Amino acid sequence: MTSNKNIKKLVCLQIIPTLGIGGVETGVRDISKYLKKKNIKNYILCEESNNNLKEKNIDIIYLKNLKFKNIFDQIKIRKFISNLVDKRNINLIHISSRAPAFFLINFLRKKNIKIVTSIHNRYKSGSFFKNWYNSFLQKGDEIIFNSNFVKNSYIFNRKKKYHVIPRGIDIDYFKSLKKNTVPKIKKIFLPSRISSWKGHDILLEYFSKLSPSYQNEYKLVFISSHQSSYEKKIDRRVEKLSLTNKVIFIKPTLDIKVHYEDCYFVINISVRPEGFGRTISEALSMSKPVLAPNQGGTKEQLSKFDKKLMFNVNSFKSFYQAFKYITKNYHYIKKSSRNFVIENYSSEIMCQRTKDIYLNLIK
Repeated sequence: MTSNKNIKKLVCLQIIPTLGIGGVETGVRDISKYLKKKNIKNYILCEESNNNLKEKNIDIIYLKNLKFKNIFDQIKIRKFISNLVDKRNINLIHISSRAPAFFLINFLRKKNIKIVTSIHNRYKSGSFFKNWYNSFLQKGDEIIFNSNFVKNSYIFNRKKKYHVIPRGIDIDYFKSLKKNTVPKIKKIFLPSRISSWKGHDILLEYFSKLSPSYQNEYKLVFISSHQSSYEKKIDRRVEKLSLTNKVIFIKPTLDIKVHYEDCYFVINISVRPEGFGRTISEALSMSKPVLAPNQGGTKEQLSKFDKKLMFNVNSFKSFYQAFKYITKNYHYIKKSSRNFVIENYSSEIMCQRTKDIYLNLIK
């Protein structure tokens, strides 16, 4: 049990490159809002970016014209952080990205600041320099993994303290308010930003192989700004497969709940294993059934709920079996999904456990 004295003493800074719509960024925002409710001073430091999504009630500090990955910006970044630490009396820093960890951890130790690091994915081993670069996320005073899958992919230093804290879902926010009605057009929502490994191209291919009756009954929903090279590649793929009238594009948004509410079910089809895959629990919390690959963090979640909702991402046959299962057992899955998330993956659990780590460090 932590004391009120420690709560008053803690002043936390979370460092992350950008604050977009991704799972890591959502977790950072959730922790910030939770700490604020507990009257704990805290701030988020990130770069200025078009990918940042504005949000009220959290204190965000921006690095202007500076990048965490740019070696030539490091002197200015360190000076900026040093002044920020002194001005705001910051005594704990939580780093959730490799570049800030690589360039800043040794510098921060000299300032006698406690450091927590979070590892959200399994990073591929490569050259000596790449492995060395990745290793800095394991140099925190305490290290948090977002799943057992990620934790089990690392070699441990016995002197360090390791924790597994699954990403938590705001169950009050991710709660369906609509009555159970069957829409004329059933939307399949893929709530991940378009990138080379999120599987949008595979889903388009698999959807094009479904029978005409399924294609008339369902539509795909993608998040896209149509700006990046890969987003444009997906646009061309949609046209090539003659699916223009079968795919709905929505703009990136923080209000993802609206689109969960509007869809029939949710899909994750990432090519490589997700470290956690919070869209699984977000969807289930909204009482929306979900399909996902039988690998990584998505497997870790769904294996506790319903294994038949998983498929082999490289097999249309496996995908089709899971697809048929979700259509035939839709209402049964829908009925039990929310309680599963409340018991296992709530944001309250994640934030409370993270806060306890912070407070124990500054005793």
